[in-house]
Amino acid sequence: MNMENIQLAMSKTLLIPLTARALELKQKNPIVYDKKAAEIFALIDIGGNTVDGGSIATHGILARTKVIDDEISKMLLQNPDLTIINLGAGLDTRICRIDNGSLRCFELDLPDVIALRRKFFSENERIRFIAGSVLDSAWIKEIDELDTENTVIVAEGLLMYFSMNDVGQIFRILAEHFHGAIMFFDVVHTYFVGKGISTGFQWGIDRTNNIECQFPNIQLVRSWSIGDVLRERQSFIFNLLNVLPSTKNRSQILQIRFEGK
Repeated sequence: MNMENIQLAMSKTLLIPLTARALELKQKNPIVYDKKAAEIFALIDIGGNTVDGGSIATHGILARTKVIDDEISKMLLQNPDLTIINLGAGLDTRICRIDNGSLRCFELDLPDVIALRRKFFSENERIRFIAGSVLDSAWIKEIDELDTENTVIVAEGLLMYFSMNDVGQIFRILAEHFHGAIMFFDVVHTYFVGKGISTGFQWGIDRTNNIECQFPNIQLVRSWSIGDVLRERQSFIFNLLNVLPSTKNRSQILQIRFEGK
């Protein structure tokens, strides 16, 4: 990319995940090999802002990224024409890591974030950007008719910033329009509600199987506890503390299916 350095006043919720993936390239054996993240990071003048969320946050970001990448890649082997809907796309670079030349992808975020995204990514006949709010079903109109059972929705690093009522609203919209679709997202433990690196978290869960009780029309397919993922990259102390549910489940990745309206 031939572009001058850009100084951007961006939310840490955009910068911290980007930074984690970009700096991972400096590791001897990168967990996530993300040249696009490194390219974008090199173009941004962070103006002295702190963009490193610390070792715990970095582990969580890399773990959720790898799990979701791996799971979608497996699905693409079975169905190369999969449709992916990325909620809260921000500066996410997953499409650069998994694009097989056949999938379709819709990247959704607020208008100012999509305007920022356009500085680094291009649309084509398969990859489209949608400017809108995840809480407003109007964005659905931007998506052509599709086979919802061959659709994967991703909300990475997003839902914990919404209230439980808002999360319910998001799930209702998705269940109504994408019956049978699979969704991947991460959620923090309730201990961390009100806390957070950049913005206070508003929603969390203790046990993943409780989510079916909280929200109708959702079937839990699988879950991963962050404490069980990439254990070799966690400190000795954290590997010991992972016997505690609140530590092992400090963040969890869920795979759900929308069962209906």
